[in-house]
Amino acid sequence: MKCALVLCALLAGSALTARAQSPQLGRLFLSPEQRAQIDAQRYGPPPADPALAAPPPPPPPAPPVELNGVVLRSSGRSTVWLNQEAQNEPHNRLARGMPGTLTLRLSNGQVVLLKPGQRYDPASSTVTEVQEAQP
Repeated sequence: MKCALVLCALLAGSALTARAQSPQLGRLFLSPEQRAQIDAQRYGPPPADPALAAPPPPPPPAPPVELNGVVLRSSGRSTVWLNQEAQNEPHNRLARGMPGTLTLRLSNGQVVLLKPGQRYDPASSTVTEVQEAQP
C-alpha cells in the first residue's frame, strides 16, 4: 500500500511538471488580415467588383458582304454567291419585282437589298459597287 501511495505521488508530481512545461498553443484562429493573406495566396486575389469594372469594348463590326452572283433556276430555286461562297439559305431571298436583286437579312434583323457586284459594309452601313472599292 505504501508503494501504491508513493507511486501515485510520483505520477501526480510528474503530471504537474509536464503541465508546467507544455508549450502554449497560442492563438488558434488567425486575425482577419492574416486570413485574407492566406486566402489570397491560396486562391489568388479576390475578384474585382463588377460595378467598378470598365464596360467591355463593343464587338468588332461584321466583315463586308459582297454579292458575287445569282442563278435562278426554272424550278424557282435560286443560288446566290456571297463572298465567293454559294448560299442556299432561306433568309437570303431574291427580291420580287426586282430581277437579280437579293434581299439580305443580317443577324441583327436589318434587311439590305444588293445587286450582283455590290458590297454592303456593316461598319459604315453603306452599299457600294465592287469596282469603286478596288483601286
